[in-house]
Amino acid sequence: MRRETFISIVFPFYNESERLESVIESIYNQKFKYKLFDLSNTELIFVDNNSTDNSVNKIITCQNKYHNLDIHIINEKIQGVSSARKKGMDYASQRAEKRRVQFGNQQKHYIVSADADCIVDQYWLDELIYTMITQDGDLGTCNYFYEKNDFIERPNLYKEIDKTLRCRDFSFSLFGGFPDGKGFAVEKNMYDIVGGIEIFYQLQNGKFVEHLSDDWDFGIKVIAYGGKPVYSPKSYVKINSRRVDTLLYDVINGIAYGENGVITMKDVRPLDHQLTHYQDLTASDAQQAWFYSIKDYIPKNIILPTLLNPNILIHNQQVINFLHLMLLRISIIELMRSKMKPVLLISNRYILIKHPHSDFISNSKMRYLTHFVIM
Repeated sequence: MRRETFISIVFPFYNESERLESVIESIYNQKFKYKLFDLSNTELIFVDNNSTDNSVNKIITCQNKYHNLDIHIINEKIQGVSSARKKGMDYASQRAEKRRVQFGNQQKHYIVSADADCIVDQYWLDELIYTMITQDGDLGTCNYFYEKNDFIERPNLYKEIDKTLRCRDFSFSLFGGFPDGKGFAVEKNMYDIVGGIEIFYQLQNGKFVEHLSDDWDFGIKVIAYGGKPVYSPKSYVKINSRRVDTLLYDVINGIAYGENGVITMKDVRPLDHQLTHYQDLTASDAQQAWFYSIKDYIPKNIILPTLLNPNILIHNQQVINFLHLMLLRISIIELMRSKMKPVLLISNRYILIKHPHSDFISNSKMRYLTHFVIM
């Protein structure tokens, strides 16, 4: 067992009494096949964000039930999951520094963010930290899934959700991914170097409220500083389906993340925004939801990682091949729109496309042509 590895898991919560027990149980049931650490060098930090239900009592009950879990409960009075997450991660960093000063402790410390409504797989933590250690990552992201049975009566909706998550898995495997609160980890020293979580604000109904992109913005800071993002595809988090239900019609209408040039992040937690009954989308609405999702996805998950870390265009052959393929596809589409016939030059290794009125040439390795046709 590597005693030099220590983990802090931060859970911001607001009125999650119905879910907290199952979330804590999923942490208690974690398994550690890589033998790098276990629950004895892991702490859980719950940040109460002004709950009005009995969420705190549920945590205390679990504290008494699971004696080997090191559980801490703190408060954040500023309303908003961003402030609550920042309070918890700052608290974890401060505790680590006190241990270092008091005991001369040089443990490698990872601060993990998780959501209080999402269940984690039994190897979630082990896979995430193992990936960060073995790949020398500063920032680690998890893989997500929705329970298919939750959408058994909504196959059109689930089909589009599944497509989006498969795109996420593919691009994160290439670029390392960006964090969101459902599950990511950062090496403690890197957290301190970049200044931790930063709070931004947005105008909503005439008032300034927290802009709920703190996790995403934090990832940008880490990568821009030179931190290495890594993706752990076997570290699974089960997303609560209310995240879809709360934002569904905004996604269909293309305003889930803002409109008229103004980016708006919406809180998925308030119960009064839940749908009271569930029905499947029409095929056209499902396709529209997919269109807006992927339109939002590409700039944030493909273009932005490349801009933040341009070295991957030189050193990562998988990224180079993928971007070649994208350029090829875009070139053919633009040529078809211009109603000009492209000149295709095919050899045993490359497919080249040349505009008849331009010297521009795009190329992609021939073995990717099958994927291009399927797409």
